[in-house]
Amino acid sequence: MVGRVFMGRYEVLRLLGEGGMGRVYLARQLDLGRQVVVKVMHDHVAADPTFCERFQRETLVMARFQHPFAVTLYDASLNDPQGPCIVMEYIRGISLDTLLHRNGRLTPTRVGRLLGQLCEVLQAAHNEGIIHRDLKPANLMVVDPDTPYEMIKVMDFGLAKLVSPEFSHQNPLTNSEVTVGTPGYMCPEQARGEPMDHRGDLYSVGAILYELLAGRLPFSGSSTMDVLLAHATEEPPSFAAIGVKGWVSPAVEAVVRSCLAKDPNERPASARELAERFEAALIEDAEAPAHHGAYASRPPTPAPPAMPVLAAPAAPAAVAALAPADSPATAQPPPATVHDPLSQVYYLEAWMPEKIAAYKLRGFVEDVGGQFLESVPGRIRVRLGGKNCLYSVDRRNSLSWLGLGRRSGHIDVELRLHRPDPGREVLQVTVILKPGSGVSPEDEEWRERCGQIYCDLRGYLMGQNNGI
Repeated sequence: MVGRVFMGRYEVLRLLGEGGMGRVYLARQLDLGRQVVVKVMHDHVAADPTFCERFQRETLVMARFQHPFAVTLYDASLNDPQGPCIVMEYIRGISLDTLLHRNGRLTPTRVGRLLGQLCEVLQAAHNEGIIHRDLKPANLMVVDPDTPYEMIKVMDFGLAKLVSPEFSHQNPLTNSEVTVGTPGYMCPEQARGEPMDHRGDLYSVGAILYELLAGRLPFSGSSTMDVLLAHATEEPPSFAAIGVKGWVSPAVEAVVRSCLAKDPNERPASARELAERFEAALIEDAEAPAHHGAYASRPPTPAPPAMPVLAAPAAPAAVAALAPADSPATAQPPPATVHDPLSQVYYLEAWMPEKIAAYKLRGFVEDVGGQFLESVPGRIRVRLGGKNCLYSVDRRNSLSWLGLGRRSGHIDVELRLHRPDPGREVLQVTVILKPGSGVSPEDEEWRERCGQIYCDLRGYLMGQNNGI
């Protein structure tokens, strides 16, 4: 197949993989010189008597649906000599199942950011009447994996509808090549062959969440029928029962289990609601004084030190010099301007309650593998550096920049937070970055990387990864 040309302009470079719907090739678009993905339908898929009608209708729907978190459909053909095919955007990244295999399981805050993106694109699709029907980690690409820049791209919107339910149900469910959906992630109503709406997608998201947090699927069995029966009749094991109680809080677990409800009416009503409930559960964890970081640790290998909770309702918040809710509403003095020639200093305003700031700052430090040095009202000090810290290596895999490629080092980040008006939920944040030993603050590369850290931190505070 290598070297063959589809539709007169897409030259096959190599086989990427094969699934139940067809074979997937990396190709080069000859007229534009860009790389694309060509998916060629299997003969048994095209054998569906209604395939041609469905192909034209669903590819039109897929082409019209454009979203930053969805893979774009470029082209399609029913009559290519190689077989019916679709041409899609080529994503430079890895699948979510590969990411999970690398990490074992993901932290709840990291899952929350990926979920925010997934729910955003699902909400947009569901608003257009588009249901995915086959959500699973293998259909979710991750761009910039294992960095704070991780971004979801959903593949195969609409492909599940290319095969009619009647044609699919004429074949045994054990034949994965014709079954629409994947047993490990399939909602009970879909497994029974009943009509499903957008809440079927949310059930699949629940199975994905369970797997990301626990490192295993909620249901397993020796056969496809065993798995489908478990989805229809059994409750998923609690996280405590499978040994991850200290990893996932009860609040987060409750949201995951709500997605896996047998009755669609008991699941979240929309993708937007799911994202909001998951974020609320994470914020609840950040506020709980009994946790002390129990639900915020990273995987056991490698693992930076446990992270303290940044805010607690029993005391002034550790993320800012903010009075507790029952304190007198007196204005705080403005923060002093920092004059330190050895440091890079930035200022910003964040419009949010203190508990939201606590959650987002905790997520930033957790994701980059930083170490807390101090956490007191109005000030937080964090150290970035070391082999487990993402800022030890440039995101483009260049030499370590903390030592500028010549020596090891670290960077201390100090955050000073201030609320000038107790009646308004606006924080004034001062970010101070201090170089480790052996690094000159005048070095241009050092200044550039300081700017990158500031931009990343600002992105977390401003919620750029979580919008619905």
